[in-house]
Amino acid sequence: MTRMEGVRQRWSGDVSSQAVDAAANKDGAAGRAAAAARRKAHAALGDRIAEQAYQLDAAMHRLLADLREFDAAGYWADAGATSCASWLAWRVGWDPGTAREHVRVARALGALPRVDAALRTGRLSYSKVRAITRVATPATEAALLDDASRTTAAQLELICRKLHAVQRLGGQSARDVAARRTVSRRERADGMVVIEAVLPADEAAVVWAAIERAATACEPPEREPARAGVATDVSAGTPAPRSDVKAAPIRRVDGLVAMAQAVLRGDAPSRAPIEVVLTISRDALASVGDGGVAAEASAGTIATASRPSDAIGSPAIGCFADGTAVSAETARRLACDCGVVAMTTDAARNPLSVGRRTRSIPAAIARALARRDATCRFPGCTNRRFLAGHHLTHWIHGGETALANLCRLCSTHHRYVHEHGYRVELRDGEPVFFHRGREVHAEPPRPRAIDAPRAWSAIRSANPDVAIDATTGQCAWDGLPVDYGLVIDDLVRLERAARAADAA
Repeated sequence: MTRMEGVRQRWSGDVSSQAVDAAANKDGAAGRAAAAARRKAHAALGDRIAEQAYQLDAAMHRLLADLREFDAAGYWADAGATSCASWLAWRVGWDPGTAREHVRVARALGALPRVDAALRTGRLSYSKVRAITRVATPATEAALLDDASRTTAAQLELICRKLHAVQRLGGQSARDVAARRTVSRRERADGMVVIEAVLPADEAAVVWAAIERAATACEPPEREPARAGVATDVSAGTPAPRSDVKAAPIRRVDGLVAMAQAVLRGDAPSRAPIEVVLTISRDALASVGDGGVAAEASAGTIATASRPSDAIGSPAIGCFADGTAVSAETARRLACDCGVVAMTTDAARNPLSVGRRTRSIPAAIARALARRDATCRFPGCTNRRFLAGHHLTHWIHGGETALANLCRLCSTHHRYVHEHGYRVELRDGEPVFFHRGREVHAEPPRPRAIDAPRAWSAIRSANPDVAIDATTGQCAWDGLPVDYGLVIDDLVRLERAARAADAA
């Protein structure tokens, strides 16, 4: 190779290297420009998402405020719903757990003005508000609000759970726990009976699991339930555990009663589920009137005493064996589907003859009724458990025990029909319910027709006074581990100081 050829090769190599470097520089500039454009698009879209989220939190505040007013006024009961949460599940389309949680949070915000204001202005997310409202008190509200601004929702949830555990268990010795274990029974002024059990957490978990199991044992496994964790009051506690999401509709009160019935049946499954005896005169059972509020009771054996309507001292109420008295209307409800024994007495109420017990709804008709009415027939109710047969025209008034005169109702709506002014009649072979002269749920909820393009502008225009932007509710967490012990200790100290100040 000549010197010139070597120089030529080196020169050509240098030229190629320079070309590569130039191309690399050009590609690098294009890459940096693309990266900058991506960062800009990322920031713009991220800010828009954040602002929309904060606007929705402010809108959630208005929803919760309206919900609190609706719940306090009891408007949900006008539609025959068993609770505000049940009404929301029907009207809004939420699942029962979501509905109960929103009602709980709405109620709690009424007593937490600082948290309420933070949600109203979009500075606090609904997830954080939900956690705070489980444990906050006037003494800890400000501190928890400060913690919420410095932690993620998951970290705040952990703080609130730990604080709740300390609140429950603090100051209880083993002797205190043992001394507080009680089971008591008392009658309320409204005629209801309270059976209260106070148990340690481990024993309570066993009892609670048994109630849950009793409430869900007979559900068809192939059908996913419409409701989970439904309570009998307007409970708005936290959602059911994850294991209950696919469980059958849970009526915990009915589950507890079912456990008691199983104990009474013992090893004889064909035995009547409950052997509580209610005695009432035939005339009182046939009377028509407003029975008022009555004690909670399950269908049992009804003994009707046949006596002339003009008999002196003929009772107008029913009595259980323990002396508990209930109205005639409650007795009619129980007599819809129970065992009946006809008993004739003399003027002094001494038994003259006692007939054989018969079922007010024979087994064959009960099976056909169960096949036809798989759920409670009250509009909007999807209960499949603890259903009782209801005579549209009561048998004591000559109503026929036939499918055309029967429908199945859950325990709550059966009570509505007999004792709370609701009326049911057949229309084209289907039961139709009325309350105060109007048909219940005569019109289903209208389909939602939302103008999606205008929804965002409508939300923003509804928040003109709070100046929400992409930084309004931004979390101030610095990425360092949270010292949960220090946080909980500070919150407990604030609660103790508040109690000491109140005691002083």
